[in-house]
Amino acid sequence: MRSSRRHHVSPHTVEAVVRAVASTGEEAPGTDRTSERFELRATDLGLIVAPRSDKGRQVPALVPWGSVSKLQADGCAVSAAGSAGQLLELGVAGDGWLGKTGSISFVVPAAELGAFFEEVARARRLRSTKLARTAGPLGYPAEFARQLFGHRAPGRHSMRRDYSRWRLVPVALALVLLVSGTSLPIQTVASNAATRAHGSRLGNRIEAQRPHAALSLPAATSKPLPAPPTLDSAALQAHEIFGYAPYWTLPQSSGFNVNALSTLAYFSVDANGNGTLNQSGAGWNGYQSQYLVNLVNRAHAAGDRVVLTVSCFSQNTLNQITSDPSAPAQLSAALISAVSAKNLDGVNFDFEGQGSADRAGLTSLITKVSAALHSANPAWQVTMATYASAAGDPNGFYDIKALAPAVDGFFVMAYDMNSRTRPSATAPLVGGSFNDTEALQQFTSVVPASKVILGVPFYGYDWPTTNGAQSAQSTGPESPLSYAVIAAAGHPTYWDPSTQTAWTSYQVGGQWHETYFDNPTSLALKAELANSFHIAGLGIWALGMDGNDPAMLAALLGNAPPTKDLQTGPTTLPSTPPPSYLTVGTYDNTQVLLSPLTPPSSNGTVQVVGTLTGFVTNNPALSCLQSGAPLDVLSFSTLPGVDVVLALPPTDCAPALLSFTPPAALPPGTATSSPPTTSPPTTSPPTSLPTTSTTTTTTTADPSTTTTTQPVAASQTRPPFVASATVGG
Repeated sequence: MRSSRRHHVSPHTVEAVVRAVASTGEEAPGTDRTSERFELRATDLGLIVAPRSDKGRQVPALVPWGSVSKLQADGCAVSAAGSAGQLLELGVAGDGWLGKTGSISFVVPAAELGAFFEEVARARRLRSTKLARTAGPLGYPAEFARQLFGHRAPGRHSMRRDYSRWRLVPVALALVLLVSGTSLPIQTVASNAATRAHGSRLGNRIEAQRPHAALSLPAATSKPLPAPPTLDSAALQAHEIFGYAPYWTLPQSSGFNVNALSTLAYFSVDANGNGTLNQSGAGWNGYQSQYLVNLVNRAHAAGDRVVLTVSCFSQNTLNQITSDPSAPAQLSAALISAVSAKNLDGVNFDFEGQGSADRAGLTSLITKVSAALHSANPAWQVTMATYASAAGDPNGFYDIKALAPAVDGFFVMAYDMNSRTRPSATAPLVGGSFNDTEALQQFTSVVPASKVILGVPFYGYDWPTTNGAQSAQSTGPESPLSYAVIAAAGHPTYWDPSTQTAWTSYQVGGQWHETYFDNPTSLALKAELANSFHIAGLGIWALGMDGNDPAMLAALLGNAPPTKDLQTGPTTLPSTPPPSYLTVGTYDNTQVLLSPLTPPSSNGTVQVVGTLTGFVTNNPALSCLQSGAPLDVLSFSTLPGVDVVLALPPTDCAPALLSFTPPAALPPGTATSSPPTTSPPTTSPPTSLPTTSTTTTTTTADPSTTTTTQPVAASQTRPPFVASATVGG
């Protein structure tokens, strides 16, 4: 249900260090080269994307997590070779890695996405742990270099010998994700509307398929009372408030404010592949319970319709039911019987599938079953749940325009539009990668506005994060939280003006968390949006998740009080400064101070210029290098004025990527660049470090940092180049 605006970055021919192992990916139409295959992997450092070709040794380009602005599966598409799969889009923030904001899309085997995103979450957690342990980027750049030069670090002599054969590429041209040794084959796709799908394939099934507490529901002892005659009017009310009542909320359903609803949908009974209903399981038990009888009676007394939701979330079952010629008659008979047995008032279809293979079959199925239901009782309401992006997706599961004549309304599941990898709003009004406004624009351009119901969430998502600021990175996967749980926690509520939704941040022990959710304020804005588009009304997923807070339903009715001067975030954030380490070495007979280095841009040339000896540090993570072999010193054309020290396991005991100002660049008596002095060292400095110092302002990895530097002797001439390689092109 999430979507993204298109920012197409045309891939170009790329080569990488490591030859790909096995691939199925091919580039989509519209690019300027022959079909290209890629491989994605995820590491704690970030995402790496490698083209799969036989054009020589290949170096994957790595995009650090800080530069990944978006990583989401947005639907289905078809590659140039005609292979269908899930659409995966990687967005890269505009910085030195890409040069500008952009994105690249791939077609990925749908079956592999779940495990892949789990590995992405695990990699980001590992990255956060390493940062906390090493107190800064030290080690991250070294691992970047190790992975850039291949899965297995070569010996030092072979590494130098092979530099001349390596060709590094701009990150904009290739992307690779490392998945714990498991490759994710991908295919790039063109950004034209014919091949791109809009929005993710997520909906009510996300919550429905989570484990729920086992319920012991008393069996019904009576039949619900029939609806009042007034419900024989129009299928949808002038201001529709449509609420799902899942089976697992039945025990608390006595608290539902049915007076504020116009339609209540019991969720749900499952459809089988042959069109029969699955008469077992928790959903069927709820359908047969006294709880449902009581809820139907209360709703009818309040003048509400009560409809039965029939669901199907299994792709195999969907394939069967949309292709079996006998399924429409079977499903029609089963639903007419089930609705009549409980004196219900119609049916809501919640069929959530992937791809376009079932698109025509689904339209035919719903058209035939809806006709049978309306023939059985013209007053019955027939609605269908759809993804928020469905109306703008010509290659998606739903053909909204073709389905419109068959149904009385569409419940647009406008939630789960958040990123899967970073804290963000699940139902943004505006902004985000896809939002309510875009969804309504797309739906009302395809079907009458009177057939559109905007679904809103009574829940949010919580992420563990690096800190409490809104820009914090996630350190683990998302977790759903109901509004009732969020409100009961009592954390301060902040406002995200970019998406017009609420959020909060808080600590549990030493771990920060951020939660994005909808509250009465954001729901009132959604109600205003619905009115501005003149749609039928709003819908709720799901009743009971709000803890029966009357303010939530009141907001949908336009009765929420105005809220002013909303705080956008915490004013202060407690922080613990990382320890500061001192590291020195000898290069060209001169002692130099070494600073942690952020990986350089991949454009330019790289040269081996010598070795560094006399390595001394008070950083425990690098202390073993003090007794190791001399370390390679490299020069990157994209890092003028500094040289780079590289340590690579297994040749070296620990990974490191450090920089220093070469002696040749320093006038006599000046100092090399040094680490930031944000706090005193946590351990005693090495005894061989210089004892005198000069305070200067030096631009290092952080241009705004004032650092303390150490004096060194005058420089000597640089050694001749050992090898060189073209970086980029």
